[in-house]
Amino acid sequence: YYVIIFVEVIMVYLYNTKIIPEDLLVLFCYYQDNIIRNSLNSTKNSLRESSEDYILESITNKKITEKTFSELLFHYIDSSNLTDVQVYKKAFIDKRIFSKIRSNKSYHPSFGTIVLFALALKLSTLQFEDLLHSAAYSLPQNSYVNITLKYCFDNKIYDISRVNELIYAVSNKEISDL
Repeated sequence: YYVIIFVEVIMVYLYNTKIIPEDLLVLFCYYQDNIIRNSLNSTKNSLRESSEDYILESITNKKITEKTFSELLFHYIDSSNLTDVQVYKKAFIDKRIFSKIRSNKSYHPSFGTIVLFALALKLSTLQFEDLLHSAAYSLPQNSYVNITLKYCFDNKIYDISRVNELIYAVSNKEISDL
């Protein structure tokens, strides 16, 4: 009961601040049951999803034909008309991290790093989700952050500072902290 009231208070606050577009708030309302259910089970799920065993299991169970994160990222970079330097600068990714990704085919990036690359490359929602899957992540519609990210990609909102503002409004985190 208290979780429902808390969620409703958040929704009113977000509406009143005018930071969040009204159609995104409508999506929050639509997925509210999933969000509440997720918040009630978050401890159990976050422990499982963040464990190294889960990540290793996800990576080793990949189909042979699937590309690794590194392969898929560089495929998208090659498909864009941007250089490697332009991409990592546009994504606010440190040169050393980019170098690790380039040299280590099995590099496992953070969720936030993937989001930043996807925004810099202006990927479609499907491409973004493929990039997430290549690193054993997904985008379930059970959190404000995930709904906001999907909204941004669906609506081609690629301005990192604007997306950061929306993410911060719903989570008090920046993209790089996800």
